[in-house]
Amino acid sequence: MDDRIVDDARAAFRAKVRQARAMSGEEKFRAGAELFEEACCWVEAGIAARFPDASPEERAVRVEKQLAMAQRIGR
Repeated sequence: MDDRIVDDARAAFRAKVRQARAMSGEEKFRAGAELFEEACCWVEAGIAARFPDASPEERAVRVEKQLAMAQRIGR
């Protein structure tokens, strides 16, 4: 891998860490909720791609099943 790409990636990571450390507890909580919401949207998009005929309700049920599975695995 190109050394410059690696250096840029490390610098970006360090900047994100500094930004996170500067956040208040409330900001961190909100950021976590936003990340969770975004992850759910990505999961739903994947489900929609795999099951294009699924209704929004069916996709929501599948998202819930994915979350339940992830929770079981995370224990």
